[in-house]
This record gives sequence, C-alpha cells and structure tokens, in this order.
Amino acid sequence: MPDADIARAQDFADDLLRWETRGPGDTANAMKRVAQRAALPFSKLWALRYRPPKAVASHVLAALEAAHAREVERQLRKLAHDVEITTRLTGPADPAVAAAQAALRAAEGARAGLVGPPLAPAPAVARRVKPHFDLPLFQAAQQGE
Repeated sequence: MPDADIARAQDFADDLLRWETRGPGDTANAMKRVAQRAALPFSKLWALRYRPPKAVASHVLAALEAAHAREVERQLRKLAHDVEITTRLTGPADPAVAAAQAALRAAEGARAGLVGPPLAPAPAVARRVKPHFDLPLFQAAQQGE
C-alpha cells in the first residue's frame, strides 16, 4: 500500500498547490504557503511534486488529508454563499443556481457518507508525469530559442 499512500499524498498536494497558485511563476511561493498552512516542511511538498519518495510518513499524509479537507470545506462555504447571493439577484429558478445547489447537495451527500470510499483498493495505476513549466532550466531553454 505504500504506492497508494504516495499517490494519495501526491494528489492531495497537487490539489492544494493548484488551488493556492496565483499564476505562472508562483509555484514555489504557493508551496511555501501550503506548507505553512498544513504545518509541514516545505521539503516534503517539494519532494512529493518533483521527486516522489519511496514512502510517505503517516503524519505527513494525515496533515495533507486534513489540509485538503479544510480547503474543500472552505470552498463549499464560499459556493453556498455565492448561491445565496445569486439566488437573491436572479431568483431560485436560474439554471446557475440550480446547478450550484445540485453540486452542494452532492458534496453534502459525500460528506454524510452516502458516497463512501471504494470497498476494495484500487489497482496501482502509473502516475502521469505533468510537465513543469516553472522550472528554471525550462525557462532558460525557452528564452534561448
């Protein structure tokens, strides 16, 4: 199961980083902000992104999972607030309001345990390598062209 734990940790870290990044070139700063918020060393997040470890410590995985859950909760609160404002402006019959309310209901169902984790572990899948365009060597190669 270490491979599954590594994949979960990478997925959590990737999601947190994607949500925190403010634009091109902000990856390292976003990683620092996520590390500070999740109470993890920056090096752990860096390693998960650029040099996958052979194993992930349980406290690192737990911290990433908790930070991910907090961020999802924050985003759902923001969505509920936006739905409330949009309902006041456009009325409850608006398609955007209906779609957002459906998304909130689905998220509430998932949190309530109606949609739980798979019963059997998923088979190991090779992780797709994402190109990192914010690396200094890549930027230097692009400037040289």
